[in-house]
Amino acid sequence: MSPGLVIMDLGEFPSLTASKVIALRPEAAVTLAVIAGLLLFLLLQHRRHAQALNREAKRHALGKRISEFGERLAGSAPDALESMITQGLTGIVELLNADRLCWYEVDEDSAVLRHKFTGSVRQAPSSPKTVLPDNMPYMAQRLGNHECVLLEELEDLPPAGQVDRKFLEGLGVKSLLLIPSRYSPRRNGVLGLASYSKNETWPEDAVSQLAIAANIIGATLERKYAQAAEQESEGRFRYLFAQASIGIALETLDGRILEVNPAFCGMLGYSLQEMRELNCAGISHPDDEQVEKPLFEELRQGLSSSYTIEKRFYRKDGSQMWGQVSVSLLNLRPDSAPLVLGMVSDCTAQKTAENSLRQRDQELQRLAGHLIKAQEEERSRISRELHDDIGQRVALLACELDRERLGGNGQALRAELDAIASDIHKLSHELHSASLRCGGLKIALKDLCRKYVYNHNVEIDLQADLPEFKMPPDAALCLLRVAQESLANALKHARTNKIYVRLTQDGERAQLVVRDYGKGFDPAAQSGGIGLTSMRERLRLCGGVLSVRSSPNEGTEIAAEVPTPAKVAAAAVGN
Repeated sequence: MSPGLVIMDLGEFPSLTASKVIALRPEAAVTLAVIAGLLLFLLLQHRRHAQALNREAKRHALGKRISEFGERLAGSAPDALESMITQGLTGIVELLNADRLCWYEVDEDSAVLRHKFTGSVRQAPSSPKTVLPDNMPYMAQRLGNHECVLLEELEDLPPAGQVDRKFLEGLGVKSLLLIPSRYSPRRNGVLGLASYSKNETWPEDAVSQLAIAANIIGATLERKYAQAAEQESEGRFRYLFAQASIGIALETLDGRILEVNPAFCGMLGYSLQEMRELNCAGISHPDDEQVEKPLFEELRQGLSSSYTIEKRFYRKDGSQMWGQVSVSLLNLRPDSAPLVLGMVSDCTAQKTAENSLRQRDQELQRLAGHLIKAQEEERSRISRELHDDIGQRVALLACELDRERLGGNGQALRAELDAIASDIHKLSHELHSASLRCGGLKIALKDLCRKYVYNHNVEIDLQADLPEFKMPPDAALCLLRVAQESLANALKHARTNKIYVRLTQDGERAQLVVRDYGKGFDPAAQSGGIGLTSMRERLRLCGGVLSVRSSPNEGTEIAAEVPTPAKVAAAAVGN
């Protein structure tokens, strides 16, 4: 370029006019060129600044609208939420100069997108009501990983997204932005911004702000669902409360009755208003209140979640009702004190029947005790009669025969009389053990076992470890009868030739164990005999217990245990 010749190109700014070629002196040309370059730089900076201001203004406007959107949703009634969400989406898409902004809920089981809300400002093809994962598998996978999908044009999809591309082309979509929102452990949503008329560029700050909008919508819907679930739950509770056949009461921690259902009112004979004016302690028996007090204190302190108790209530007419009561704490709201929920079943008839059965059982036990006592007295009387009367008469008859000096027939008769006398003596001892009365339980057991070994050809291993002092008579007689019954059962049912008997005394309890090695039986099966029942009843009268262990082909063990207090045993020694 020759000095003094300046070429200026102001095509970037058509509002400015200048000659293409100006002839100037070299100094002036340089100055003018510097001024023109500076002017051009300033104009470019102005444009960039204006663009930045415009983006900032849009960002600020979008943020403000989303903030207002959230405030409106937070303060709206549940039945107005759907219309408020639609209006908010419309306002947001209007600022973004897009065609449509939609909200889809994600089905938890199938991952299907189900359309819920739409905001639009232009006519555009309808949004699909449902979108299956197979319709856009690539984008479905990204959304499942909680990743945003941003497409300024469909060519941005990778080769793995060709199925997605065909689906979007069929819908007429040019640009698309999908933002996932996980607003509860069970519910997910997707906010979708679509352009159908032209390709759009989605600024990063707009994507971030739309993510906030998606979370606002998700949180709002979760609140709505929670409120609906709470109302439904409360409705079910109210229905059950009113229709339940058991009594239900809501009380404060100090026992003031807030609500009762008709069933509880009917149990006690009060009206609903009368029950609300009462205190729980006022309708409960004071003795039962003292029993319940520590249980309720544990519940109040969080040491237990609930408790169950049987207690008595006073009816309006002054009579008493027995109730099976289940009590728990009901925390309705975190910011309020918990309430006490009590459920009551009228068990008066059951308690009456139990008391009647208990009285009958006690009467039967008394009768059984009297029967066993009378049996022992009768056995003792018969034993004395056999020994002192019939036995002596037979012995006298034998002496008479000896004096008569009879022949062979007399000898046979004498032998028969001796056998009868022996049988009478044996029967007398079986009915009432003289060895027990004179020598104690240890001697009586040895005598009993020796007879079984001699008469029945059975091996008996007897282990008797007792202290020097005598056992109380009732306990000793009880254990001897158990031993007699157990040995008889072993010979009769077990089909065994070996029996183990152990008698021990430790502290204030004595234990007798009789074990055979026979065929055994199932203790749970019903038996027609009364042997075990008789043993249990005898032990019960002495304060003892009986345990039976047996199984088929494994033998049987009978264990009887009776208390033998030292002072009682000492008294027996003195006698």
